[in-house]
Amino acid sequence: MINWLKIIFVFFVVSIAQASDDTYIKIQEMVNDLGAPQYRQQNNGKVQQCADGGTKQITIKKTKYGTSYKGIYRKCKEFGTLRDGHVEITTGG
Repeated sequence: MINWLKIIFVFFVVSIAQASDDTYIKIQEMVNDLGAPQYRQQNNGKVQQCADGGTKQITIKKTKYGTSYKGIYRKCKEFGTLRDGHVEITTGG
């Protein structure tokens, strides 16, 4: 007999690990969207043109409670992909 509780637990752990990986990837994409390290501070919060059309606005705010990452994409075409919509992630501590 299969122990369903163990299967559900394994699925839950794998799902959390996958969500964590996806979150890290999204954060890294937003940081990269700000440009080269020397331009990130000046681009933070500003609307920028995307390479092949559309716009993006990335805002990263650090506080004593954590960091928030916000990306607003309006038909942003770059590197063969189209991004349209809002992404917001907040990390604690």
